[in-house]
Amino acid sequence: MKKLSTLILILMISACGLVEVCVVCTEANTGIEEDYCGSPEQVQEFEDELEDTGNQYGQDWNCTGA
Repeated sequence: MKKLSTLILILMISACGLVEVCVVCTEANTGIEEDYCGSPEQVQEFEDELEDTGNQYGQDWNCTGA
């Protein structure tokens, strides 16, 4: 029964959009790291902003999930 209630809790949290993911992004030329945690949508926006900024300044950002 405990496994079932845990599964239900996880599904409820997922349904509410409270899932948090984290990424670590490293700039290839300088080795600078930026880390960010948030909802999947927020993380995608963060990566998109890094890419846009990187394109403007000749930076090469590579992001991996943490």
